[in-house]
Amino acid sequence: MALDYLFRPRSIAVVGASRNREKVGNVLFRNISSTFRGKVYPVNNKSEVIEGVKSFKSLKDIQDDIDLVVVSVPRESVKEVMEEAGEKNVKSAIVITSGFREVGEDGERLEKELVEVAHKHGIRFLGPNTMGLLTPDYNGTFAFADVRRGEIALVVQSGGIGAYMLNWAQRSRTGISFLVSLGNQSDVREYEIIDYLSRDPETKAIFVYIEGISDGEKFLQTMPDATSRKPVIFIKGGATAQSAEAVKTHTGSLAGSYEIFKAAIRTVGGIFVENLRDFLDLSKLVNSSEPIRNEILVVTNSGGHGVLTSDAIYRSGLSLVKIPERLNLELRNVLPPQSLAKNPLDLSGDAGRDRYLSALKIVSDLDCTKLVIVQSLPFISCTEVAKVLLNFKGKGIIGVTMGYDEDSASRILESASIPVFTFPEEAVRAISTMVNKPTPRRKVRISQPINSALELTNGKSVLSDYDGLKLMELYGIRTPKWGLAESYEDAQRIADSIGYPVVMKISTDQPVHKTELKGVYMNVERDAIKDTFSKLTKISKRVMIQEQLTGLEAYVGGIKDPVFGHTVVVGVGGIYLEVLKSVSYGIAPVYEDEAVEMVKESKLLDMITARKRGYDQGSLIRTVSNVSRLILDLNVKEMDINPLIVNDKGAFAVDVRVVF
Repeated sequence: MALDYLFRPRSIAVVGASRNREKVGNVLFRNISSTFRGKVYPVNNKSEVIEGVKSFKSLKDIQDDIDLVVVSVPRESVKEVMEEAGEKNVKSAIVITSGFREVGEDGERLEKELVEVAHKHGIRFLGPNTMGLLTPDYNGTFAFADVRRGEIALVVQSGGIGAYMLNWAQRSRTGISFLVSLGNQSDVREYEIIDYLSRDPETKAIFVYIEGISDGEKFLQTMPDATSRKPVIFIKGGATAQSAEAVKTHTGSLAGSYEIFKAAIRTVGGIFVENLRDFLDLSKLVNSSEPIRNEILVVTNSGGHGVLTSDAIYRSGLSLVKIPERLNLELRNVLPPQSLAKNPLDLSGDAGRDRYLSALKIVSDLDCTKLVIVQSLPFISCTEVAKVLLNFKGKGIIGVTMGYDEDSASRILESASIPVFTFPEEAVRAISTMVNKPTPRRKVRISQPINSALELTNGKSVLSDYDGLKLMELYGIRTPKWGLAESYEDAQRIADSIGYPVVMKISTDQPVHKTELKGVYMNVERDAIKDTFSKLTKISKRVMIQEQLTGLEAYVGGIKDPVFGHTVVVGVGGIYLEVLKSVSYGIAPVYEDEAVEMVKESKLLDMITARKRGYDQGSLIRTVSNVSRLILDLNVKEMDINPLIVNDKGAFAVDVRVVF
């Protein structure tokens, strides 16, 4: 593959290797030369010897072939080094140097020139502005050299996060297969890295800290294959408007919408976590060989901890496994009289090592996750229970150690690759995240616009409200009965044909908030048509008359995200949209089964089914899917249906705004 020279080189040159042990170039050379079995060449135009190894003035002076060049020189010299690498037929590079597009226009210009030179010579490079690359073959970073070999790959868009992750791996005795610091992603992109690592047989899972996706379309196409091979866990920096601005100055990336990013990760089958704590907790499950199930048996010596854990299990959508009747008698022989043979299995506060051992022997073959909690007491220590759990490795064991010796107990379990947590709620959250991994989906985006829709929208940047309703009808989205009037007589005739009461509102060519302009009247009866028409024509010469509908007010919209493209938004509508913000996002096209999940996530399903209303769920689902098709077909920039009235007869678009 194209990235093999980057990940598995046969020879490496370090350009900018320094004699000064406090310089990045020196740390890089020492890390590489102490971990790489192939030939390493230091390059420095002022020193003849670096760390006891003969140094070269330039790449041209090296007679041997070079697969990889690691560059740590001032930014003005990076282009020249890349040119020399190209002349020497080098295949790959890591550009450690910072000061490129992340610092402004001058840096952006230099970065563009660097990319042009690399592409001219066919060099694939990581960076610039990267901490480097750690592989099973070499440590090409300026971080720690003594990293334990393991099965977790880390991909980070921040050198600081990368350094912390290596530090954490050392403290938690977690083995690392790869660490890739992405930097500015001028050439090699995150989706290429993740795809490459997903094919590595020694890597069990990939953890990704990302601030901005380089190419949303390619990400959506590449990731489903990668996540099908192994778990890929994402955490995103740039969740708020303020931190999104910080991202621009940190890596020069476009942060994009946090919620749309989450929807994209769900679409491609990735696992999304909100914070670094959950990110690290998941690694405990991934790094073990314990089978994890969504049914859980809680074993504890504290009834209170059992109750709290049960609450967390139900809140997370997991379930407590039912203990079979055949095991009841055996358990009653082990448990004290005050304890029942039920889940949570409370061994009681006086439980010792033998009671834990006997109870676990009885339930060990149950096909479930065993969450074993120990609160250290005068009768038992965390360390004693940890040693007991070693006997049940491979039986779906997860430990929770709570008390004065919890650290030593954790070390015992971690050394055996049995997951261990400090609090049961953390363990439950990690289990829920793992077992609810989304199914990967590949989005096929083919534009097939309806001819009459093209005619209706041709040359328009926005649609009038009545053209918006016509467009809905062309795409199979129902509307209330409606008509337009520019005279009182027309208004009376239209209202009579629709039936009373009706809704009367201003009709405009440009999108406006009609309610804020006092341009909407509800429950208008026949005798109020003339007076209402007179009031509305003071705001707008044209008036729309609509059938008045009752039902749930939903919101269905669309937006063209700068990173992931067309996206559908579903939520609670009407005047409560911006207050409740109970919405769900889906990457277009949204298929009907995805639309069902969006309606659930946005709480609309709970509202539709409340009190056995019999509202038409199917019509709402089809509307969501049809909107996703519409925004793709017509390249819509923004679209709102608010409200979409859902009742027992269907889903009806009442007010529509479309911007191209």
